Amino acid sequence: MPTKKALFFIALLFVISFSTSFFIIRSNDHIECETAVKKELDKNGNEVAKEEHVCKEKYSF
Repeated sequence: MPTKKALFFIALLFVISFSTSFFIIRSNDHIECETAVKKELDKNGNEVAKEEHVCKEKYSF
């Protein structure tokens, strides 16, 4: 049977993991992000539009 220290460590690990996941999900709002559309020519001469996600945030999860 696990000791009290082991159970406390497992519970603490769970709380830290849950808190970290919750923080990442809630803080990833993409308010300052935008989608840039770039038009390029491919090797056949057809015009191709490429969408690019541009974020001004320092960290984007």
